Amino acid sequence: MRQLILLSVVAFLTACQTAAYEGNENSPFYLVPTGSTLTLTRTVTIPADKVAVYLQGGEVVPAGRINQYYPHCKFELIHRRDTGQTVQPDDFEIIKVVQETGDSVALDGLQTAQLSVGIGINVGMNRDGSSTQTYRTRLMLRSARQPQVFLMSCGQEALPHEGQHVSINEMRKALGNIFTLELAGRVPAAGQRS
Repeated sequence: MRQLILLSVVAFLTACQTAAYEGNENSPFYLVPTGSTLTLTRTVTIPADKVAVYLQGGEVVPAGRINQYYPHCKFELIHRRDTGQTVQPDDFEIIKVVQETGDSVALDGLQTAQLSVGIGINVGMNRDGSSTQTYRTRLMLRSARQPQVFLMSCGQEALPHEGQHVSINEMRKALGNIFTLELAGRVPAAGQRS
């Protein structure tokens, strides 16, 4: 009986916590709902021998100029090509959303990462013994017109005790006017696409 009461209390508190963040686009705990739409508003070119472009502060930014400690996004295609690939303005359906946390290590300009699977192993630690974490939200995309497009990842790095996933509004700031994000089940704000 005691276990049943304890499980009921835990379930109730979990439901309350989830409901408290739902709809709050400034909360790192409110995920982009599946079925939302990511709209590319202008043509984007993926350079030759690359599969992605990076966005930060509303601009396309070379990978080496991204400040990984601030919200940034990576728009990704499936295949690498010898020539540049052009992605035309389009609406991409968000078919799956996943939040991940991974350990990051910087070695003389080389950035490596390992996905966390529940057991933290500190490889490459800061002076105080802590490693940085990458807090990433992956939006899996689908378009019938441009099936080579498949992913938008947004995230930032931080120390484990300081970090959190980027909020929907932080994603929008990183994407600027290059992409718009319309959440499923929400009425677009004035001036936004419907």
